[in-house]
Amino acid sequence: MLSNTHTNKPKSTILSIVSYALKGPPLDFEPDVHINARRLLNPPSELRKAFDGRCEGLRKNLRADPVFHELLAEAQPQIFKTEETRRALMINTKDNSFHLVEIKVAVACVRGRHRSTAVAEELAKLPIWPEHYDVRVYHRDVDTPHRYQNWHQQNLERERKGETVGIGHYGIENDPDGDDNDDNDFDRDTNT
Repeated sequence: MLSNTHTNKPKSTILSIVSYALKGPPLDFEPDVHINARRLLNPPSELRKAFDGRCEGLRKNLRADPVFHELLAEAQPQIFKTEETRRALMINTKDNSFHLVEIKVAVACVRGRHRSTAVAEELAKLPIWPEHYDVRVYHRDVDTPHRYQNWHQQNLERERKGETVGIGHYGIENDPDGDDNDDNDFDRDTNT
């Protein structure tokens, strides 16, 4: 979980960003903002095998897609508008107590490991969030068991230690099923 709790001022807005897989169970909450990361090109299979969306190597590839920046730009005004609306509703209450606002953002892709996770990570790291925001990131499906999970975890740990990790270091000699793809993920799906 990522959180911007570097100051001691009380946070009045929680921004919860959740990445998830459309192939998994439905969300257990109604998001205020929904981002469809399937609009992004799927990273090359070598990157998907080596990294999940928490890793800089995969996010760097996705940042090269102009649609990635469009998704981030589209979400920002929606988030601020949600907070504005909630605060306006609270002004009409008679008590003067402290009100905590939670804004829930859901980011979806097919399997919840690459595109949605990368968008959630990058959205949380944007420098635009005001000081009163407590930004939290959750990845519901990124650690769902799959055949490349060990390499994802190892490369993430190596990255966190400051090591440079290239796609040749993920330890896979060849594709187990010989079809050169990762569980039939789609390249780009614009349907919701």
